[in-house]
Amino acid sequence: MALSPRIELKLSQSLVMTPQLQQAIKLLQYSNIDLVDFVAQEIEKNPLLEVGDSSPSSAAEDINGAKTKEGSEATSDDYLTNPGAENLNSEAALDTSFDNDFTNDCINDGVQKSPTDNDMGLTSSSMIGNGGSSFDQAGSGFDLRLSEEISLSDHLLDQLNLLALDHHDKSIIRFLVGMLDDAGYLSESTADIAERFNCDVAEIEKLLDVAQSLEPVGVFARDLSECLKLQQKANDRLDPAMEALLDNLERLAKRDYNGLMRICGVDEEDLRDMISEIQALNPKPGQIFGNPVSQSVIPDVFIRKNPKGNWIVELNSETLPRVLFNNHYFTEIQDLTKKKEDKEYLAECAASASWLVKALDQRARTILKVSSELVKHQELFFEKGVKYLKPLNLKTIADAIEMHESTVSRVTSNKFISTNRGIFELKYFFTTAISSVEGGESHSSESVKHALQSLIDDEDPKKILSDDKLVEILKSQGIDIARRTVAKYREALHIPSSIQRRRIKNAAF
Repeated sequence: MALSPRIELKLSQSLVMTPQLQQAIKLLQYSNIDLVDFVAQEIEKNPLLEVGDSSPSSAAEDINGAKTKEGSEATSDDYLTNPGAENLNSEAALDTSFDNDFTNDCINDGVQKSPTDNDMGLTSSSMIGNGGSSFDQAGSGFDLRLSEEISLSDHLLDQLNLLALDHHDKSIIRFLVGMLDDAGYLSESTADIAERFNCDVAEIEKLLDVAQSLEPVGVFARDLSECLKLQQKANDRLDPAMEALLDNLERLAKRDYNGLMRICGVDEEDLRDMISEIQALNPKPGQIFGNPVSQSVIPDVFIRKNPKGNWIVELNSETLPRVLFNNHYFTEIQDLTKKKEDKEYLAECAASASWLVKALDQRARTILKVSSELVKHQELFFEKGVKYLKPLNLKTIADAIEMHESTVSRVTSNKFISTNRGIFELKYFFTTAISSVEGGESHSSESVKHALQSLIDDEDPKKILSDDKLVEILKSQGIDIARRTVAKYREALHIPSSIQRRRIKNAAF
């Protein structure tokens, strides 16, 4: 057959995601803080949008089926069947199986806390003027300036200005100040710093020694051991025995006192005194300056019981930004618009404003729908506790509400629910299943972790439970679990091995 150019007609069907639909899908993933920032940006650039009432209406859903909705009435328009209308009131508008926006398929079994220096028992122990303001003015006097907090970097730079160093050396130390974390530790290696400044590592080490002489003592350390050594050196207590102890902090964390006495060459009484000295030091010296205030989590959803004993799911209206389409202003300015460019701009603003109002309403509906179905599946958890948490995956919820798994994953990302048992991330309730010994109902991995933690907390110090013994006990409770799974869960809960727990619980000190 000869090859030649020709014209053919081909009929095909495809789903095209408009930019607005892609943005609507991203709205589902936004946390309440990200959503407020996004809405603020939209209001700033769109003259037809305005901030709504500070006390927006809230939607609630009884998990037994009764629904209530205050505010605007829902419409039956379908965005996918009428894309020109830009209507997002249908759940299908935000439901998609496309992978280009799906960023989180994995469900964590639980939240793992990172270990801290305090895990081994160690505990811690430039004024800005008002520019010519009168001392008699309220809130601007000398006492107020004395009470103002300064940052760690400001405190160090004030001391650096008093040192007799050339400009090049000071610039390197200023860079080192910028590389400190909140605890006061140096977060970059001296080799990388030397490469950045095109100099020898020895020169950086020399300037690091100068920086480590600044207050508070212990800053610019590269690890915990060096931080404590700097403080003991300043106390004139860094003898060979103390240095050996600080080089073996991992043994101290494990309460291996016999090994430490052998390494340090001291007896029991001397080791006890040395440990007392270490406990009086500050493992995070940088945190005494401008320690950031912890922000509490603001839940997106509340659940509560009504007088009849049914669970009610409600959105937290305080986290939902309220925006309104100013139709009166749109009509007024439309009559005054004559130029074609101005009319096109006004029409674009109107379409964008209408889309955002509907998209925010649909986002709230979708979150409420997913949360309500989740509460149905985990009702025993809210009634009786984590022991009754059921195994659950995205597909179960997605099939129940007739949405795609990716939509459920987006809805549960960065969203929190306030319950009678505390505040949890929505993804906390999605856990893997552990089989039952007799083929009965499976157990949630979180409930198994809870059972494991309870067994170890209640163990007799004279009869420490090994992993094999824990497997045996859990199987007697109907949980079919392997030894390696017990070890994995124990490590996830930051529980030491049986040997380490025996040393800790039977420690002499």
